[in-house]
Amino acid sequence: MRYFKLALTAVALATLGIAASAQVTSGLTPQKPGAAPAALPKGKVAVINTSAFQAQVTEFKARIEALNKQFEPRVKDVQGIADRITALEATVKTQSSALPAARIAEMAEQIETMKKDYQRKGEDLQADAGRARDKAFEPIQAKLGKFAELYTATRGIVLLVDLANAVQSGTLLWYDPRSDITQDFINEYNKANPTPGAPPATPKP
Repeated sequence: MRYFKLALTAVALATLGIAASAQVTSGLTPQKPGAAPAALPKGKVAVINTSAFQAQVTEFKARIEALNKQFEPRVKDVQGIADRITALEATVKTQSSALPAARIAEMAEQIETMKKDYQRKGEDLQADAGRARDKAFEPIQAKLGKFAELYTATRGIVLLVDLANAVQSGTLLWYDPRSDITQDFINEYNKANPTPGAPPATPKP
């Protein structure tokens, strides 16, 4: 049984959709009662899958690798406790009939102590890793939001829908795959924000 798994990459990113949608309304002014409605902006509607960012945005990948390296010793320590618990539980199960009752009781007590130690260290690790992850990702999320404003403005996009959130919430029933700008957006962002040692951006088809 595996007791612990640290997943630094499992982070939901919703900031891009918020920043992009804000651009759509930023140029509108409130209308006075009875006034003629403002002209609707003319432009394109596009979709983007922000769940692909952590795997393909090079800045995210670099931060994730750094975080994994930073917390690797603690992850190994917690996993080592889990492995010892599993081994001792297997010993109790397979040798209970051959061992003295006092020894079985001693081993059971050791297991409970290790489980408490495992839980405490695992919770501390998750909390510390979560804080470090949020701190590392915050400036990238802000840059993505700013880049989305520029990207949509230069391409005449007046509405950008986040597939990751829209599909999950059930607010999107269907979309034309040709409106998906995820890969182009990521390629352009990586080009504008190069990361040392990262491979070149995927060329456009």
